[in-house]
Amino acid sequence: MPRSSRARRSLLAAGVVVVAVCATLVFSASVLSGPDVPPAGEPPPPLRPIGAVASPADDRLLHDAEQRLLRDCMGRLGFTYRVVPFAGDTESELFPYVVDDAAWARRHGYGADLRRQREAHAKSDPNRAYFAALPADRRAEALVAANGPSPDGLTVRLPGGGTLRRSDRGCVAEAQRGLYGDIGAWFRSSARLDVLEQVLRGRVVADTAFRASLGGWQRCMARAGHAFAAPAAARAAALSPARPLPRDRAVRLALTEVRCAEESALSRTARRLDAHHGGLLAEEYRTDVEARDRLRAAALPRARRILGAGPHT
Repeated sequence: MPRSSRARRSLLAAGVVVVAVCATLVFSASVLSGPDVPPAGEPPPPLRPIGAVASPADDRLLHDAEQRLLRDCMGRLGFTYRVVPFAGDTESELFPYVVDDAAWARRHGYGADLRRQREAHAKSDPNRAYFAALPADRRAEALVAANGPSPDGLTVRLPGGGTLRRSDRGCVAEAQRGLYGDIGAWFRSSARLDVLEQVLRGRVVADTAFRASLGGWQRCMARAGHAFAAPAAARAAALSPARPLPRDRAVRLALTEVRCAEESALSRTARRLDAHHGGLLAEEYRTDVEARDRLRAAALPRARRILGAGPHT
């Protein structure tokens, strides 16, 4: 699912503000032109349930365009930024309730190899190395250029309580403004929907139908010699930082989980409940879902123009 880039906390110099704001105005004049809304009379797309998988190709396109804008903005302010490749979903996002793909389990077990790859990429991140090598004063200026003066300017009340704030200035904000147009609406809707994905998972696992199927999964796993209360416990045991399972054992355990997910109907039940509760949450937060999907749909042709135009547009 799509995630918006999150700004880091920083301070901002007044001179950088002027440059960034001017660059935003010039950029917006060219990028926001064009037919980015559906033709008159065309019905809006159907409401997408919370948790429904979006198009990975569209996710990659939006990610790459936002990264391009961030790189160019930082370059105009005298800093180097390397585009970060699209990472895709983690194993816990691919299988939020139970591992139910035998081919994936046979290749990855519980995803320890993928986790190691992500950690290796993070350690070799050229942006991390670049920022770490800057003198302290320049490092502070670079973080300011990227993230704005402080986590102020954009505010959202989250489902269940709590408030999230971030800056509406800096290159991260400029990139998202250039891509999505209304950065305030994008921040509010995407932040709320990120939280609702966790709310959805909680509702699914608390559902009596899920708990009934979970009992069958537990009994199936126990017959195979594995006493786990839930799939999350099996994953935690396989990926334990202290004593992770060897690859062959992790693969066998994951394949057993897949078989038990099928035999107990836990996988089918989880999919059904995910769609059911995701639809209810989408109706409850219809305004946010419609805003997110409208802004995302309008951003796709902009992203194609951004990536097709090359740098310094």
